[in-house]
Amino acid sequence: MKKIINAPENYVDEMLEGIYTAHPDLVTYVGGDLRCLVTANKKEGKVGIATGGGSGHLPLFLGYVGKGMLDGCCVGDVFQSPSAEQMLAVTKAIDSGAGVLYIYGNYNGDIFNFNMAAEMAEFEDGIRVETVLGADDVASGPRPADGEKSIRRGVAGIFFVYKCAGAAANAMMSLDEVKRIAEKANSNVRTMGVALTPCIVPRVGHPGFSIGDDEMEIGMGIHGETGIRRGKIEPADQIVDEMLEKILADFDGIDGSRVAVLVNGLGATTLDEQYIVTRRIDAVLKSRNITVKKYYVGEYATALEMAGVSISILKLDDELEKLLAEPAQTPFFQQGSVSDDGTVKMDVHKEAAAAQKAEAKDKEDVNVLVGLLKKISEIMAEHKDYLIDLDSVVGDGDLGLTMSDGFAAAYEAVHGTGETDSGKVLYNAGKAMSIAVPSTMGTLMASGLMQAGKRLRGNTQPGLAEFVELFDGYAEGVMGLGKAKVGDKTFLDGMVPAVEALKAASAAGKSLKEAADDAKAAAEKGFENTTTMIAVHGRAATRGEASRSLKDPGAAVAMLIMDAFAQVM
Repeated sequence: MKKIINAPENYVDEMLEGIYTAHPDLVTYVGGDLRCLVTANKKEGKVGIATGGGSGHLPLFLGYVGKGMLDGCCVGDVFQSPSAEQMLAVTKAIDSGAGVLYIYGNYNGDIFNFNMAAEMAEFEDGIRVETVLGADDVASGPRPADGEKSIRRGVAGIFFVYKCAGAAANAMMSLDEVKRIAEKANSNVRTMGVALTPCIVPRVGHPGFSIGDDEMEIGMGIHGETGIRRGKIEPADQIVDEMLEKILADFDGIDGSRVAVLVNGLGATTLDEQYIVTRRIDAVLKSRNITVKKYYVGEYATALEMAGVSISILKLDDELEKLLAEPAQTPFFQQGSVSDDGTVKMDVHKEAAAAQKAEAKDKEDVNVLVGLLKKISEIMAEHKDYLIDLDSVVGDGDLGLTMSDGFAAAYEAVHGTGETDSGKVLYNAGKAMSIAVPSTMGTLMASGLMQAGKRLRGNTQPGLAEFVELFDGYAEGVMGLGKAKVGDKTFLDGMVPAVEALKAASAAGKSLKEAADDAKAAAEKGFENTTTMIAVHGRAATRGEASRSLKDPGAAVAMLIMDAFAQVM
């Protein structure tokens, strides 16, 4: 890894400090949390627009907060979702009484946390929140039928959704109208990309996947998700022709239309190359009598230092064309001149919340579950690289970091508090984990802990019956949020067999230690059995039949949890 950084764990926060230093006239942050970015110029009575997602994609997501576009953004660690609590803080800060619209990419971790934030905003403050999911990547799935949810990823084309919705909100349209505009733009944009090199997540330190020096991958996602074809590098015109063929075919009758075009560098592609791509796009579109009203060329949604380019096309009508042309000013995008009429300067990052001190923790740990969480955190740290390697085959390779950091935070939240209530121990651990690692898997694990906590509320000395409830509740929490089931090649394929083994051991009158050993063996077998399954959820699902032979990283997490359980018992 060759990057101009300090400690990898400080990568995101130090980047954010730089942005606030360079653009104090446009952005600030709330609650003392650098990752909760909001506009410095709040327009009273306007619909607030918020977005968010993992870091590593600048200018996406936070680069489009400013005048005439977005009002707030939360970012997580590199390629990881922000937490629901962070999103809630941004939602409250940008609300001016007209409601808030969430616009973000179609990724499970973001969906889980944003939905939770929307529910909390309505419950706590009566803020109405609506959502539009960006899903413009034609390489990641078929176009959904009317009324069906898209499985497509949200990539660079979400820029057009931000721009049109932001202009509508700045014109003081209602929340329903701003949402309608965002949905119209979203349904009329298509994107496809090509990658030439991998990227390196700073805290991982090595590429999460590999591409040969003479290879390219058409359709690769911005986290390194599998594309639709890998082959030898071809001339620029051939690459453009292949991508445009698929993009244009996805529209219902685009010949003769007006469009806007975004040529987006993925992080390590020179402007020279991007303009070579642009000239070919123009020739192809002219040959089909398609009029380009506006070209946007540059880096709009990157993937760290990945080399490659994406093409996004927005089909225009009079309304979208007008909104796209409206002025905007953000740290990474300027167009025209924006009036300050009706705006109020915000300086909220100095709130008292930043000075709040954590309560001292020096009490004895008396509940066995604290020891269990400690052992789980130690095992996850020990197997961090193993989980990274497993996840790199099917995902973006961050699972080892997520589990190591997440369970460490869970343990730290309950260690030294002297809490005796098993339910409170688990619930507080889960809440801490949801804040520390709000990615897809982190949120699922946090949900499992919190649901287990509800099952054990009031208990102080868990025995076998309580551990059956704990792990059954854990599986229920994961299943309820993630909508997966046994056989879908997920965490549940390791955890549910372990729960069944615990129930059988309890019915047979076995000791707690014997039951724990049975559960560990069942989880190990469940993990091994995932090589017979086809992935239904997550990024591995895009591999279809090719996912069958792979071991599931989520099931490995379940196996490690049950290993810790057996050791502690």
